[in-house]
Amino acid sequence: MTLPAAPATAGPARGSGTLGPRATDDARRADIARIRRRATGLLVLAGVVFVIARALESRWWWIGFIRATAEASLVGGLADWFAVTALFRQPLGLPIPHTAIVKRQKDRIARVLGTFVQNHFLTREVIAERLKSLGIAQRIGEWLADPANSRKTAGQLTQGVARTVEALPVGRWQGGLVDEGVKLVARAVESSEDAIAATLREQIRTAMPRWTPAMVQEAIHKRVMAALERFLVEVRTDAAHPARARLEVALREALDRFRVAAERPEAAEDDGTAATIARVLESLGTHLLNDAEARRELETRITETVADLVEEHGAEVAALIEHTVAGWDPDLAADRIELAVGRDLQYIRLNGTLVGGLAGLVLYSVSLLF
Repeated sequence: MTLPAAPATAGPARGSGTLGPRATDDARRADIARIRRRATGLLVLAGVVFVIARALESRWWWIGFIRATAEASLVGGLADWFAVTALFRQPLGLPIPHTAIVKRQKDRIARVLGTFVQNHFLTREVIAERLKSLGIAQRIGEWLADPANSRKTAGQLTQGVARTVEALPVGRWQGGLVDEGVKLVARAVESSEDAIAATLREQIRTAMPRWTPAMVQEAIHKRVMAALERFLVEVRTDAAHPARARLEVALREALDRFRVAAERPEAAEDDGTAATIARVLESLGTHLLNDAEARRELETRITETVADLVEEHGAEVAALIEHTVAGWDPDLAADRIELAVGRDLQYIRLNGTLVGGLAGLVLYSVSLLF
């Protein structure tokens, strides 16, 4: 007896994309067939011994022990053969209820599997514990601190940015990036207004003669700050402002450098684009290696982000598992599952025959005492 081959179809089986043949299938089938022959052979041996012992039991009293052992082995082996076979097909092709369980209950198995993964794997506690044990920040630091890795990463970043920008509509991305750049500068100024004001006040005090009244210095300070605020408002609201044009020119020049990095990496090294990014990444990696607090903060942020994503999309992952398994062809799914665990199932048959025989021997021995 050998493990049946996967069901033949005229074309790819429904949902068979993840269940296709593997290079190791033939070796696994041969291994399963070998263990199956052993289990079947042991079952046949138990049957033969039982028949012979039953015929000779009346002549020699001790044959009863052999008969009882063989009988229980036969029963145990047959029961386990039926149970193992019923998981994947109908034993002897008979329409026995509650057989071919994997094929008939595939959709229910899909739901149970999806729920099991969501409840026991895709939880905040499990993800957080696993990420913590990985030492992600340490690994990131070690990776980026290596100059070869930082250069490789910088090159991939420049190429990725260039190709992404090339795929966007020209009129939209240029204006959009300029707008975002202006907003970013404005927010930076607003959030640092106190620091800018203090620095400006100090510069005015240093540049003005010592005898300049404080009232005059403060008036100049207020005028400069008002001019800066007015300038930012004008740049933000006036699409034709000269500053926006200069920012757009600078943006084009930067993107041109990224294009060069994507097309000719060796030229990008000359203008410092990729090299500068590589130095920043390498410095970041070194900082992570040397600063335990930075590593803890990065790991905390990564853990929280991933845990939030898992909580938010865990149900979708479970649904994906359920949908994928439910879409498998029943015959092919049963074949693949049996191929994955079939060797152990055949050992169950072997153990059932041996343990059944031992149990029969014990029970027969005990029965003689009463």
